Amino acid sequence: MTMMLWAGTAVGAIFGTLHAIYVYRLVAVDGHVRAGYYALWTLALWLLFGTYMLVLWVISVVAYSVASPLRWRM
Repeated sequence: MTMMLWAGTAVGAIFGTLHAIYVYRLVAVDGHVRAGYYALWTLALWLLFGTYMLVLWVISVVAYSVASPLRWRM
């Protein structure tokens, strides 16, 4: 489980960094001072939810794999 948390954090960090760069460039074009603040929040949320979503995805795949052979055929 620890490896899944690290993998989710890594995926969140990669996508979060890319999205944060996009948000920074988008907001900085308008001359906003808070562009860095928005970029940091974007990265933080990707780190948090990237880990959360990856772990839930793995749990659901395992649950589906276990439940799939046990389904009743009608």
